[in-house]
Amino acid sequence: GACLLLSQNLPKYLVPNYGSKGYQIDKERFVRDTALAVRACDNVFEKTVYPLERQKKESLDKRRMVVGVTGVANAFEICGNRYASAGYLQMQDEFLTLQRDAAYRTSIDMARVKGSFPLFDADKWLSGPYAQTLPDDIRWGIKKYGLRNGLLLSIAPTGTISWAADNVSS
Repeated sequence: GACLLLSQNLPKYLVPNYGSKGYQIDKERFVRDTALAVRACDNVFEKTVYPLERQKKESLDKRRMVVGVTGVANAFEICGNRYASAGYLQMQDEFLTLQRDAAYRTSIDMARVKGSFPLFDADKWLSGPYAQTLPDDIRWGIKKYGLRNGLLLSIAPTGTISWAADNVSS
């Protein structure tokens, strides 16, 4: 299979926090860009030149790709949250949930239009423990339309990526 990774650089979403000092993260732009990232990564499957037919079949059967984040510590600290503090962890949960929900809603929408990945089995997928953590509307969408991608999220090691992204925290 292929390794298709994309990391959103959280410090790039910082905006002045008008009305108080400091910065905040632009949630709307982050969610919108998550959806764009999922769509962009999904388009890569059809544009890729695969060396072997088996690689192409594996890639297209599962359509695995991952969207994640980098620069988390930098962004959250700039927003006034000390690393691993309660506020930091709460912010981390909020942004990872925003990213998760945007990614799944986008994959559902793409499945509605283009079809699910070929190996998708809604009953099997929805019976897994991870599926139980998703909001009801997302589980309903998966049941009705499926998922375009067999894997959507991961926080990959971003050591090299973080250096190229203005040397943010990895």
